[in-house]
Amino acid sequence: MKKKKYTLHLLSESRDKPMILTFSNASARAVIIGVSIFLALLIVTILITLPKAVKFRQVNLENAQLVQDRLKVSQILSDYNQIRQMDQYIRSVLGTDLILTSGDSASNLTADYLKSNSDRSRFVQISFLENIPISPPVTGYITRGFIDDKVMTSENHYGVDVVAPEGTPIKAAAAGVVVFSNWTNDLGYMVILYHSNGYFSIYGHNQRNSVAEHQYVRRGEVIGYLGNTGKSEGPHLHLEIWREGNPIDPQDLIYSYKKADISLKNEGSN
Repeated sequence: MKKKKYTLHLLSESRDKPMILTFSNASARAVIIGVSIFLALLIVTILITLPKAVKFRQVNLENAQLVQDRLKVSQILSDYNQIRQMDQYIRSVLGTDLILTSGDSASNLTADYLKSNSDRSRFVQISFLENIPISPPVTGYITRGFIDDKVMTSENHYGVDVVAPEGTPIKAAAAGVVVFSNWTNDLGYMVILYHSNGYFSIYGHNQRNSVAEHQYVRRGEVIGYLGNTGKSEGPHLHLEIWREGNPIDPQDLIYSYKKADISLKNEGSN
């Protein structure tokens, strides 16, 4: 009996005659079985590896999110430690040397008792409005505004940068007590004033300070001179205002600074 054969004709545009391949029945079955086995293995491999690949991608995404969350937590802890250190320092400076009591509500007065180391005390009465930092410490242009982003915390800027000639006198934005007057690595020579009603005002990058800790200053009194100390790229005043642990945009209290804002953020909003 004559064996069956299979002939495959391959046509090509470059050839006049087709290419003829002849397979025996056994060879054709072997090829078909081999291709079938290959396709079956390919399908099984895809079915096994595809879920693993999807899970691997999901794990990578979760890992990346965990890294981002860890960075945010690290930043929050760093900010918390800085705030705690500042809080501890302010409390140690205020301590028993400074006793703040509320005064006559009818006359809108608050009473600040300042005690010296020799237990001699003096009584200072400040009007309610004198305690609110609403006066501009220097006259100039704001080149960087207030930023308090709850997500991108690394870009936050809890104050304004006011550019003015180096050596310009810096005046207290409100009456208060000097709780810090010294050098810091970031803001160079810096002054922190405590005002009643929970306000603090911070003046940084000073050329030099002209007040001492525990000193009482009135609104408009010179507390230092504008400079370029610390991490600064040019002469300017870095001004921050805080109340009860929360930063406040100085432009919300010092209205003249709204017209002096030439920062990119302000230009983009116009």
